[in-house]
Amino acid sequence: MHALIRGFLDVARIDSKGIVLQKKIFSIDELLIDCAAEIALFSDKHQLVRDQSAGLMVNADREKIAQVIDNLLHNALKYSPDGGQIRYGCREEAAGAVVWIRDDGIGIAPQDQEHLFSRFYRVENQSTHTISGFGIGLYLCSEIIRSHGGTIGVESVPGKGSTFHFSLPMG
Repeated sequence: MHALIRGFLDVARIDSKGIVLQKKIFSIDELLIDCAAEIALFSDKHQLVRDQSAGLMVNADREKIAQVIDNLLHNALKYSPDGGQIRYGCREEAAGAVVWIRDDGIGIAPQDQEHLFSRFYRVENQSTHTISGFGIGLYLCSEIIRSHGGTIGVESVPGKGSTFHFSLPMG
């Protein structure tokens, strides 16, 4: 309930004044580890696996980036109802530090992928009709990442899982 209320308040704040950032330099690897440890408490059917990361420092709002990572990890749990591995990590690319989260869940059809980061958009199909949500989580994630000057995206194949990724400027 707390996350739902916070999500709607965040949408209202974006509409009224945009996202206010409190940037500082921190280890994105440490934040990923902390978020994954917390998310692991929500499911005994999933195994969270950190792939080798590059020890990268970013200049960002730590609390807001934690909100993005938490949302993506929660979605990986939610859309992988049969359990399995959820892999995550970060790497350095020309775009900066790229964080990624991969699941082996239900996947997303190509026609839905282009709308996923739109406000209130929800994938509606046979596989998702029992999964709750309001379609604001990925919208908030995209706004937070864009306010940092980064990008966010997804690669997915229905029935094979999804990989969500976002980039941030290096610290």
